[in-house]
Amino acid sequence: MAPDLMLETVAWSFKEPLPDSPAALIDAISVYYAEINAPEPFDKALLASTSPFKHLAVRYKCWLPQTNEQNQVLEWGMVEMTASIDGDGKWLTYADILWQLHKAVYPYLKNTDHHYFEGLELTGESPEGATEYTVWLGS
Repeated sequence: MAPDLMLETVAWSFKEPLPDSPAALIDAISVYYAEINAPEPFDKALLASTSPFKHLAVRYKCWLPQTNEQNQVLEWGMVEMTASIDGDGKWLTYADILWQLHKAVYPYLKNTDHHYFEGLELTGESPEGATEYTVWLGS
């Protein structure tokens, strides 16, 4: 059964450079917790544990420029996007989920105000039939 909330206790910033792997993400989060003087210790075991998913979809919102033919920015608009998180038939760890999500959102969120990961909330099922979550982003 899909949990209503996931990873809401994990502090992370999608502004941070993308680690090379889920294992490297766990190490990077450990360093990040020390840098921000997190009040709660980082639970490495949580990210290393297996989730109940082989595939899921994660929705997020970001601001993207609308440009003309000369590539000049006309205005910025809020766009909802979906990241497909896939374990290639294997059960995903929570580190896999967060790493693949970081990989998907980094180009869009690295320079925005709302780039702090605050958890995932169950929103239902995607049109493709995958369990769907929405990412909570803070500033």
